[in-house]
Amino acid sequence: MGGHGYSGWWGRMGGPKHRGIVSYQLSPYEMKTNAHLISKGTHNFFRRTSSQLGYILPGVFLFFAVTHYGKKRHEWLNSKAGHAAQHEHEH
Repeated sequence: MGGHGYSGWWGRMGGPKHRGIVSYQLSPYEMKTNAHLISKGTHNFFRRTSSQLGYILPGVFLFFAVTHYGKKRHEWLNSKAGHAAQHEHEH
């Protein structure tokens, strides 16, 4: 039932060979992770960010509007006028 010893590293488990599966790997010494980071990276950042502003800004504005309203309402409810208005509705 249980395991019967070490069967190999992940991907080389000693089972039957798969056919038709091709995998590629790039050497970490050949990758240029920071190539063109300044010249093309800033342009891509602004291009991608500006294309998403229509999705992001409504939520940001709604969040700040609700937060602003909540803070103002909280301040008013804890003021003298807010206490007086609450006591009028209770009686």
